[in-house]
Amino acid sequence: MEPVEADVLGVESDALRAEIRRQGMTAHVVKQRTNAPFPRDILGGESVPLDACVVFLGTHPLMRHIQLHRRWNPGGWCNFERLRCSTYYAYFGPHLLNRTYSLLPGVEAIRQADRLFEQHAKGGEVFVRPDSVWKIFPGARVKRASFEQALAPSLYDPTNLVVVAEPRDIGREWRLVVAHGAVVAASQYYEAGVMTTSPGCPAEVRGFGERVLREVSWRPDPLFMLDIGESVGELRVVELNSFSCSGLYQCDKAAVVAAAAEEARRAAGMS
Repeated sequence: MEPVEADVLGVESDALRAEIRRQGMTAHVVKQRTNAPFPRDILGGESVPLDACVVFLGTHPLMRHIQLHRRWNPGGWCNFERLRCSTYYAYFGPHLLNRTYSLLPGVEAIRQADRLFEQHAKGGEVFVRPDSVWKIFPGARVKRASFEQALAPSLYDPTNLVVVAEPRDIGREWRLVVAHGAVVAASQYYEAGVMTTSPGCPAEVRGFGERVLREVSWRPDPLFMLDIGESVGELRVVELNSFSCSGLYQCDKAAVVAAAAEEARRAAGMS
């Protein structure tokens, strides 16, 4: 049984639900109603038992709501703390695209902007992104004049951390779906900064991902996304993302659903 959030995955949702049903499971389309009382807080999920075996796919806010207010097992895979850059960079550091970086609160980044640009700028720009997988602003190249504006979304909480690094040119980017240390599916999703999807990935990309996974035994979740990019003739880890709150692009949905179902049954003690 797998709730899929309405109006989030687009046409991808239709193919995903069809594959879930083809493999003999039920797919519920759900939508959060903010401040509504249980069980109407998750429309479409009212009939799902509190302790059901469920995997959710959708947005970070609803994933967090499910973690706090449902006993669905496993519910989904999105460990917010372990998917922070400040956590996984410590494990994947040697393989990262942004392996030379500064990590500090957004308010401090603004105060220390001159130093950060002196240390990390290339062509008058730095790369900035939020620490959290719950991206309060998109990662982007930023000039000094717009630095404070770019970090403004982080300022509502003075403890919000941001990553500042040298901008790196990226050619193609791929999403690898990882389940228990194995790559089970892949898709290209960007080329030269433009959304360009195609199924699978080159053998060298898969090989690089598998080598990284052999060298790094730590995992944020049993299932997660490993995003890889090519930069200046090298393959590098761009970032880690959650399984439950990330797009599948043109990943093999049959393989993804089968891997998620197997782990969900294991988590629920059904196999």
